Amino acid sequence: MKEAENSSPAPGPMRRILGNFGLLVRGRGIAAVMAFGATALMARALGPAEFGVVVLIETYALLARGLLSFKQFQGIVRYGVALHDANDKQALQRLLSICQRIDRYACVISTILALILAPLIGKLMGMNQDHVILLTAYSLVLLATGNNTAIGILRLFDKFDILGRQMTVGPAITFIGVFFAWWFDSSMSVFVAVLAFAYVTENLYLSWCGRREYRQHFDKPVEGGMVSLAGMTEFPGLRHFLWVTYWQSNVDLVPKRITLLFTGYLLGATEVGLFRLARQISSLLSKPATLIRQVVFPDLTRSWHSGSDDFKLIAYRTALIGAGAGLLLVLVGYFFGDLLLEVIFGKEFVGASGLLTPLLLAGAFDLAAASLRSAAYAIGHAGKVLRLHMLSAIIYLVLFIALTSQMGLVGAGWAACIAAALPAIAMAVLIRQSTPGANV
Repeated sequence: MKEAENSSPAPGPMRRILGNFGLLVRGRGIAAVMAFGATALMARALGPAEFGVVVLIETYALLARGLLSFKQFQGIVRYGVALHDANDKQALQRLLSICQRIDRYACVISTILALILAPLIGKLMGMNQDHVILLTAYSLVLLATGNNTAIGILRLFDKFDILGRQMTVGPAITFIGVFFAWWFDSSMSVFVAVLAFAYVTENLYLSWCGRREYRQHFDKPVEGGMVSLAGMTEFPGLRHFLWVTYWQSNVDLVPKRITLLFTGYLLGATEVGLFRLARQISSLLSKPATLIRQVVFPDLTRSWHSGSDDFKLIAYRTALIGAGAGLLLVLVGYFFGDLLLEVIFGKEFVGASGLLTPLLLAGAFDLAAASLRSAAYAIGHAGKVLRLHMLSAIIYLVLFIALTSQMGLVGAGWAACIAAALPAIAMAVLIRQSTPGANV
């Protein structure tokens, strides 16, 4: 009786989600402050034109990696939760081995492609020879990015505290490096080197955390199995799921990265710098949306498989909380956008103020849709979500070109807003139709 009285009940799904989200938000909050400070110092030090070139260099590398990122951590959660709960260590090891192999291949191939294409892309962006050399050299950072499996391991074993700490590594190094580069009035190449060192360090640290967690749970292959020989056929549906999440990640990433490159091609590096700063502020909403998807997916998957009523509670309540928080920031950006840009970045960057309201509104839609997308994945509608986001991406690119040509950078913001609203509405309808008891 005493043991029963003293034992505390397991936390409910919403409490667990909020707790894990709090761990990530603390890390992301610290990281956001440092990243914001580093961006402000870099913009003031370099001015709009050179700052825009730095943005193009960083964007190119992220795009190259994103094109070959299969987001295996989604597959690890989707297929690993049931194996972990059943204590099937052998099957779980083989699943992780498959994902790690994909990581290695994707990392090497993306680096090679980035190095080969850098001179061509650099010239299309109007870069001079020195900038092209920097672009090519920066592409080497991709060799350190094979850590999707590490993310999956940490998420599977509920190590969101580690993920929260990891988020601060790169921004902390960036802020310190940029501060000294700004203090000593360094050239643009020094700022690029700082970004490269920070990016490599944070990725290597994440990989190390994943390997350490793996060794704590799997000190050796179970039952003498050769996990390196594991194949996708052992996990029905895994190949399809990874393909879907691969294209989904590209649909999420490519339009946003490509629009920055399009801006450089159509309008020049100065406008890229303005666009980047507006997005930096709107990331106050887009980055939490990513964290929400990471946190709610395991619990939504468990709730759906168990037939729990918590499924609807998690999906809809989280969406409403996100939408409310997003709308508050939209109001702040609408009334104080000019002042924020002038005080933080300088008068040269006030031209980005027109972008703030539509980009923040787009971020609010993304924040509301974050839990809805994870819910659709848990139900088994990953394919439908992919097609939905592909349509949204096409609409975004078409509107981006059309509205930017007519309205300038402001048109880019409204294109993002319209494209972000469509998936949020459609996924809410999809989940309503698929959830047990929806018609009650």
